[in-house]
This record gives sequence, C-alpha cells and structure tokens, in this order.
Amino acid sequence: MKEQLESNVITKYAAGLMEHDEQTQVEKWLQDNPQFSQTVAFIQQQVQAMSLEFSSANHAK
Repeated sequence: MKEQLESNVITKYAAGLMEHDEQTQVEKWLQDNPQFSQTVAFIQQQVQAMSLEFSSANHAK
C-alpha cells in the first residue's frame, strides 16, 4: 500500500497537480534521493505523452 501511495504522489507531481507546498516537499525529497530523478523524469514524459494523446483525440472529434 505504501508503494502505491508513493507512486500516486509521484504521478501527481509529474502531472503538475500539486499544491506549492506539496511540490516543494517532493522536490526536496528528490534532492535528498537523486537516484529517483530518472524515474520521476520518465514518469513525467509518460504523463506528458498521455496528455498529448488525450488532447489530440479530443481535437479529432
């Protein structure tokens, strides 16, 4: 369950859906744990790609 919650926090961060204080906490965590920066960057790319696909699909209607 803890891993799922952590994954949700990272996804929320990647999607830009955090309040400023939440975002600051995640960025501090990333500074303290740089080994996760590539994983977070990959998730951000995936979220952006999904957003583009969703946007394209809505424009095609």
